[in-house]
Amino acid sequence: MTESWWRRHPGVAFMLLGAAVTALAGAAQVFWYDIANSVFHLGVGFDTRPPWLRVAMAAIRWLPAAGLLAVAILRIRKGRVFRPLAYLAGGVGVYALAVSTLLFGPTIENYRYRAAFDPVEWRGNARPNGDWPTRLTMVDDLLERRLLSKATRDSVDRLLGPRDETSYFKDWDLVYRLGPERGLIRIDSEWLVVSFGADGRVRDARTVRD
Repeated sequence: MTESWWRRHPGVAFMLLGAAVTALAGAAQVFWYDIANSVFHLGVGFDTRPPWLRVAMAAIRWLPAAGLLAVAILRIRKGRVFRPLAYLAGGVGVYALAVSTLLFGPTIENYRYRAAFDPVEWRGNARPNGDWPTRLTMVDDLLERRLLSKATRDSVDRLLGPRDETSYFKDWDLVYRLGPERGLIRIDSEWLVVSFGADGRVRDARTVRD
């Protein structure tokens, strides 16, 4: 049954084969440390890898290309049932998916966790997800609804609670820590900063990173 399916749909079969080989090779390169130390208990780092592991990692890196070469040779020797272009398309599709995830993943994740502003939940600032504290999920809605526009300091204090103490952003009147910065690499922190004008009302409010 399997052989018959390959022969009926060789293009799809080799596209799936190329995608599978490329995905497995990529995963092995990305998670090599966990595989080496958690699965095989080698206790090694990047600079302390034994020679055989270095050779194995290099071989895995070239595995998709070797597979393409093998399919191309079989195409020449065995005929049209072997589809190197379909295999290549499957591998390229995996890389395209990975790049798209890196580029658009943070934006999608931001919309996924976005929530409507609620002053009680904001002041509580629970952390149901360590990477997405309540304030971080609500700040966009807070700013887009212009809830701070022209508000007095007392109004802002009642709405958002007391400011957070920090050595950053000394030019701003109020500072609130939101959580880890949004984006691909979440190293720094994201903050809501507020300044007041001479009339005692909010002049500017925005999110910044330290």
